Amino acid sequence: MKEVEMEKDTAMPAAVLRAALKATTERLSAELAQATHQAPAWSDFEWRAAMAVSVMHGVSALLANRLQWAGPPAWQAFLAEQVEQGRRRERRVRALLERLHLAARDAGLPLLAMKGSALLHLGIYCEGERPMSDVDLLALPVHLAASGRLILAAGYAVGITKRRHIAYEPLQQTAERAFGEHEHNPIKIELHEAVREPLPLREVDITAGLLAPGAKPGLNAYASPAALMRHLLLHAAGNLCVRSVRLIQLHDIAQLAERMNSADWNEALAPAKDGRAAWWAVPVLTLTQRLFPLQFPEPMSARLTPSIAAASAACPPWLRRASGRWQLADVSLSRLDIPLLPGVEWSRGPADALGLAWRRLHPPEQAATAMMLQGQHSLASSEWTRRPHWRKALSFVLGAQPRAQTLYSMHRALSYRPANSA
Repeated sequence: MKEVEMEKDTAMPAAVLRAALKATTERLSAELAQATHQAPAWSDFEWRAAMAVSVMHGVSALLANRLQWAGPPAWQAFLAEQVEQGRRRERRVRALLERLHLAARDAGLPLLAMKGSALLHLGIYCEGERPMSDVDLLALPVHLAASGRLILAAGYAVGITKRRHIAYEPLQQTAERAFGEHEHNPIKIELHEAVREPLPLREVDITAGLLAPGAKPGLNAYASPAALMRHLLLHAAGNLCVRSVRLIQLHDIAQLAERMNSADWNEALAPAKDGRAAWWAVPVLTLTQRLFPLQFPEPMSARLTPSIAAASAACPPWLRRASGRWQLADVSLSRLDIPLLPGVEWSRGPADALGLAWRRLHPPEQAATAMMLQGQHSLASSEWTRRPHWRKALSFVLGAQPRAQTLYSMHRALSYRPANSA
């Protein structure tokens, strides 16, 4: 049986780890949808896997506030620490957003505070429940350079630059990262001039309509709740495509869905820049509705006609069928194995699938990848991420390889000790 290294001089059968990740992921997601009163009968290892899963999916504080059972002392201590650290971190995020708002207002720059920042503003979550590793901002192309200077003046330096965004890292940050949420973990800023996702190769662009035409200098809300939903759906689709979606992303969608009416859905699912109906939203909504049925009391097809009908018709049939079978552990970092061709189901035909295979062997943005390996603690120590891509492809002949991010979270969970322990 194939084994994976879990701790120094310790190996764990891959099947055992895979089963623990799947079982804890599905149980914890079910508890968020509808809490039960009976704690799971998990082993010590499975409780540690549950810690890793809750961190990877960004739901530790949510679980602490929603679970109706206690679990073992280490689990209770972990959740309690995550709640407190989540609150402290949210205060830091809010303070940073206020500084950026005042600076942008004074500079005459209208910026859109996106995703998690917008959800904080709406008050959907209690304090500290919604984690944020970074602040995402959208600037008009004409304002991109000035917005970058504004971020630099706030105490940041340019990090990874990609076609989709420029990442900024705080100048003062510690080398170590705490497990899960912690007030001292750095808060990055990502500056975008467009909102688009490759699915898997052809980009879907929904930039138009996110920022209101009369946006004032400073940080702005989305043009409408439907515009926020539109962005959440596309972002989740991008993560589903590479099988790295987080439960908190789907929970965001479910929570916001309760506030939307048919007109909102028609706006959220309007065609993108390419003129195609919002086919990319169908797999996201399918999985979200399965996980959180109480937030979607009526079938989506009946509730959202004609927008959902148009989106479903535009969605490739093989993708619709595949998404109908997905479980969260299949399409998230809870999946231990690296897929050979992540996103192949999202291809619109054989040409896309072949292009995806070629890109897997010859990925672009090599410089950005090198910087990412230096900056992400979950990847920095992984030998797999440093292999040439042809060697990675060859490795799949011998069996699927474990994900560096998943193993990193498991390592941290296994070595976790409460801060107040001896």
